[in-house]
Amino acid sequence: MTTTRSRQRQKSDRRTYGEDSRELILKAARKLFARRGLHETSMSDIAQEARVSRATVFNQFGSKHLVLDAITARTLEGYCHLLDLALSDESATTADLVRRTFGEMARRLEANRALYREIFGEIRKISMGLEAEGESPALRRKAFDLLVRMFQRGQTRGELARTHSPGVLANAFDSLLAGAITQWLQDRQKAALRPLLQAFAEVLLAGVLRRD
Repeated sequence: MTTTRSRQRQKSDRRTYGEDSRELILKAARKLFARRGLHETSMSDIAQEARVSRATVFNQFGSKHLVLDAITARTLEGYCHLLDLALSDESATTADLVRRTFGEMARRLEANRALYREIFGEIRKISMGLEAEGESPALRRKAFDLLVRMFQRGQTRGELARTHSPGVLANAFDSLLAGAITQWLQDRQKAALRPLLQAFAEVLLAGVLRRD
């Protein structure tokens, strides 16, 4: 039987609403989604893991969908950063930038495989704008625009064939990346992602590099 003192202790252990609440909630959600899965985790579970009140979780995010959207947004922000770095590199070839981006994505995803196995499908749905709420659809569009710019620059330099538009090449890049990640996440043998992404990068480059 829970005593008044233990109830008071449990209440005092909970963190109050403050600047760090959002980060605590996201950290707790990532941990629980990786361990239990998205659908088996409730907002109350997240609140308990983060040691904040359930009301604080709802005040910060409003719904579990928006918690997931915030996690998705972090992933897409990292992706946009990688593409920004690629575009800022004026010396590397487009082929090398494609390989580098695929390789860095592999490193980041391998570090969080358990989480992405549970939520990658939902991340794709949110980031593609199939759910209108949240930050992710705009970040997804930004990432796509950066990809288009990278391929457009490659064509302008004469490194890439002009057989297809930069938008088509960006779609091919995105589809191959998502397909490789999905295949890897479903692989129960837990093979490394980097060799698989490297192979997919070469498949893409074989079709887009200019052949004189």
